[in-house]
Amino acid sequence: MSTDLPAGTSGAFQEPPRPPGPFLPPPAAPVQSRRATGRVSRTGGYVLALAVHLLAPAFLLTGVYLVTRLTIGGILFGLVALDLAWLLRPRPAPFPAFAVPLAREDAPHLYALVDRIGEELGALRTDLVAVSGAVNASFRTYGWRRSRLVEIGYPLWLILTPQERVALLTHEMAHSRNGDARHGLVVGSALHSLHELRIVTGFEWHPGDGLSALVTQCLLAILGVPVRGLIFLLELLLNRSSQHAEYRADEMQAQVAGSAAAASLLDVLTTRTRSVEGFLASSAVAVGTGNLWTALRSHVDAVADTELERHRESARLEKTGVDTTHPPTYLRMQRVLALPYPVPRVSAAGSEQIEGELDKAAGRVARRLREDAQSVRYR
Repeated sequence: MSTDLPAGTSGAFQEPPRPPGPFLPPPAAPVQSRRATGRVSRTGGYVLALAVHLLAPAFLLTGVYLVTRLTIGGILFGLVALDLAWLLRPRPAPFPAFAVPLAREDAPHLYALVDRIGEELGALRTDLVAVSGAVNASFRTYGWRRSRLVEIGYPLWLILTPQERVALLTHEMAHSRNGDARHGLVVGSALHSLHELRIVTGFEWHPGDGLSALVTQCLLAILGVPVRGLIFLLELLLNRSSQHAEYRADEMQAQVAGSAAAASLLDVLTTRTRSVEGFLASSAVAVGTGNLWTALRSHVDAVADTELERHRESARLEKTGVDTTHPPTYLRMQRVLALPYPVPRVSAAGSEQIEGELDKAAGRVARRLREDAQSVRYR
């Protein structure tokens, strides 16, 4: 299938993006130093991820050996080891549970835009686009075939200008080739297995469950301590390389969508998304009778400029941490605005057709959000 944009979608972008706030960040760390640190952290993450993958066969062999000893203790601990081997087995990430998939034939203009962005990035073709109720967007692979998925959080999509939406898609798709180890098979599957094991070893006892359940949950919680330690260490090793990957994705985003749109998108993530999250967490979602997306847009449009500036001021105080995957937003804005990409390679033309293609999925997402809010409110 051709990846060209539909007829009538070429041309310059007409709607200017919102100007970002007056961020005045301190000088950034030298690029070469960040890259070197990122490479070391990324290598360490790969080594630890490989060690995690070796745990499954180690537990398997240990479990088989203990069970074949045919002693009560051997059988008991052998079954535990076999269970741990099963839980730590390599597995693909699943399709996001509450996302609504969009087929290519149902959204030709959206897929044409995604394909055009992928061509500019030099990325592999996106297999599927899905819509969810997250105030976010993401790129991931799922399933054994490692199908490439772009997930659009409709609440975020709704409050962006057309060119900011191009910037959003570009940034997420850039994660397919910006060196972020979290999206790779080795590290990504190791993290997924560890997080699954963390859920299983969580303490879930409640009064009335009985003494035997309490003992079982306590044992599981003890087993979960090294699991949480491994997750913490692996995340810590990956965070520095992930921060560098974010900077790289920002640069690729600015190349394709333009520096102004990239910076404007970061400003929205700093300011308006907080109002979106507040609205979706309020009782208005559960008891509302009108169109959820119309109400959300009106709520965000009514936010005072002083409130937006307060969020910008708060962002200026954010510091780079070793325990975070993203650098401070104001530092990212400084770098993006300094990039020499004033003219976007991909325009936002055809946005009205894309909106129509998203309407049905957006309606399903809205119903799901209302149902979830009602279940919490009336529980």
